[in-house]
Amino acid sequence: EVSAIDTIKQWAPLGFAYLLWISVFSTASMLMTGIVEEKQNKLIEVLLSSASPMDLMLGKVLGIASTGLTMVAGWATFYFAAFLVLPTIFSALSTTDFTLILREPLYLISFLVYFVLGYLLYAAILLAIGSMSSSLQDAQNMMGPIVVMLLIPLLTLVPVGKDPNGFLAKVLSYIPPFTPFVMMNRAAGPPAWWEYLLTTALMLAAVVTALWAAAKIFRVGILMTGKPPRPREILRLLRSA
Repeated sequence: EVSAIDTIKQWAPLGFAYLLWISVFSTASMLMTGIVEEKQNKLIEVLLSSASPMDLMLGKVLGIASTGLTMVAGWATFYFAAFLVLPTIFSALSTTDFTLILREPLYLISFLVYFVLGYLLYAAILLAIGSMSSSLQDAQNMMGPIVVMLLIPLLTLVPVGKDPNGFLAKVLSYIPPFTPFVMMNRAAGPPAWWEYLLTTALMLAAVVTALWAAAKIFRVGILMTGKPPRPREILRLLRSA
């Protein structure tokens, strides 16, 4: 017999995956917006007079990451308090301990790890876009492919939640831009330990590659003005020493 808490545990990772999607996208977007605004206000030139481009880039990435983690901690505190109070208000919920969801180590550890990895990957991408943009409109125009890429894990939340160890879930797990959200959604499965290790290794490789590419683009793009560079010019930047 399936209890209410069993049903909740099955679908809880979907909620965690959705919150992860929101937190990663909003935090990385905050980084991109800040860079574009500083370029428009000429503040970036003042900052570069006292810090190297790499120091500035790392400071921004780590600073916004701390902001994102604080936001996530605030959400966790709010939901934990809500799950404690709701059963006392609604008698029908009094027999279900919803705090078990937030006390599940696999859910919480997965959320924290995938937030950090997902943020670093998308922060590198959006940081590169922001450094090449002279206005928010330019940045939004370049965001099209990224938005499409982010929509795929969002649209597959329910199919993956229904079959966390199915073919679709396993395929998407090994595509780094989708890995954090899909693996979080599969936590009810849960996946085999070797899948966690392999997908995490792929994510780490993708993060290192993205940060390396973002650093090369940021070093030159942060002082660019006018129209954003074309794809050929971006490739030339990546090939340069």
